[in-house]
Amino acid sequence: MSTPKVIPVKDPEEQYLNKSGLPEIHEHLPQISGYGGGACLLMISPVKTGKCLAFFTLVETISGSKKYIKDVEVGDEVLSDKGYVKVTEKFHQGKKKCFKIILENNSELILTEDHKLHTLTGMKPMKDCDSSMIITKTGMSKIKSKEFFGVLDCYDIMVDSEDHRFFADDISVSNSTIINNLLLNTDFYDAQERFDSTHIISNTIANDVTSRFLKDAFDTYDQYNDSIIDGIVERQKTYAKEEQPEIAIVVDDCLGSIKREGRVNHLASRFRHFNCKLLIISSQNFRSVSPIIRQNATNVIIGSPFPNRKELLKVAEEFGDLFGGAERFIGLYKSATTERYDFIHMDLQSNPPKMYKNFDTLIAEGEKGMAVKEEDLKKIDLEENVDDK
Repeated sequence: MSTPKVIPVKDPEEQYLNKSGLPEIHEHLPQISGYGGGACLLMISPVKTGKCLAFFTLVETISGSKKYIKDVEVGDEVLSDKGYVKVTEKFHQGKKKCFKIILENNSELILTEDHKLHTLTGMKPMKDCDSSMIITKTGMSKIKSKEFFGVLDCYDIMVDSEDHRFFADDISVSNSTIINNLLLNTDFYDAQERFDSTHIISNTIANDVTSRFLKDAFDTYDQYNDSIIDGIVERQKTYAKEEQPEIAIVVDDCLGSIKREGRVNHLASRFRHFNCKLLIISSQNFRSVSPIIRQNATNVIIGSPFPNRKELLKVAEEFGDLFGGAERFIGLYKSATTERYDFIHMDLQSNPPKMYKNFDTLIAEGEKGMAVKEEDLKKIDLEENVDDK
């Protein structure tokens, strides 16, 4: 069956650009501007950024028929604004608070307020789209009304495309992994444009279908070796300091195979010397992260659901004093991760350090100015905020 005609979306006019011709980085993301600037982002257990759609949301398949999202199967091809794309994963997200939005063109969708919609200026959580032009199968339209609908059984899907978009009830939505978003999404770093080169070292990249577009876009290695880090550093050292290319390095899920004296540990303390603007180190196991990396991390993301009680308590012991103690840290984490795949982002470069829910909402600033009420924090037991798996 031929792909149905979808009205193309024109890119918005470029404006508010910085000197490099790229949009300024969102203020809640790790900041990397200026020579000698850069960020070391440590990510613990963040895997997906899945949100939720009501179980009866309709998606259009390549056969021309429509399926409830709860009945979609891995391998199905569903319609997106770029044609049909294959479903690679399906998530049953459980019961969530859902809202009904109606657009001015009468398109309707029932979803959680954090699910991302495709707007003329990029992907945005539904709650931030009140005045945005939203992309639909028949063109662009604004939200006409939004109201709480109820607590519903919810699902989401992952699709095999660079932007991870698909039409849900004829409205363009998205789902993606955090690393994909950070590197490929124009709302984040847009690494192909922002950095002169990006190097990804991942023991799992060859087996992860969602990483296909990372492999197409960047230099990738499917096994960690110190010689890779040495080679990148030596190449940077061939340039005069002020002429060194701006680079990004991602070490994803490799720390369990890296020795204590591994070169990545040394790099974490000196990445700025080699004009590495963004160093991302991702691990499922906090205890496998060397003290050198933990001490030099400028930003930390802690994902959810967290798989191990002892691991999260270790994280709370490490960073809790920055936010008023381990118990308070656990309370903040729990309050920020009410939805599956929510995460906290700690900006440790700020003084005092800041904690955000995802990259959106500031929930704590050091020991003061916390967004969570004291009485609510006191109700949270330190030992009851992790699900042992």
